[in-house]
Amino acid sequence: MAYSGFNALTPTTPGHVFEVTASGHLEQPVDPLDHDLGDLPINHLVRDANTGDLYAATDFGVLVLPAGSSHWREAGEGLPTALTPYLQILADQRLLFAGTHGRGAWVLTLP
Repeated sequence: MAYSGFNALTPTTPGHVFEVTASGHLEQPVDPLDHDLGDLPINHLVRDANTGDLYAATDFGVLVLPAGSSHWREAGEGLPTALTPYLQILADQRLLFAGTHGRGAWVLTLP
């Protein structure tokens, strides 16, 4: 689950990427405050079913948290640094689509 806001608005539950259990219980954030993601609003999340990588649409572009890593990084070259409210993965075609605000739709070939 993603939270598109700043931690000042949710001081008792800071963070932006949360894991939710099957019962709907909100678990600890995947990105604690000292994590390298910082206080960056996350608008949408998608997981690559083939690799387990987690992609985040942010107010400043697209990031990826590779499976087994604890460090977010830019998802790939060529994507704009723009507000990105939506992501979609076509796993069988190895494509990530990013819909931006005012910069159009972009596509990234996944590894």
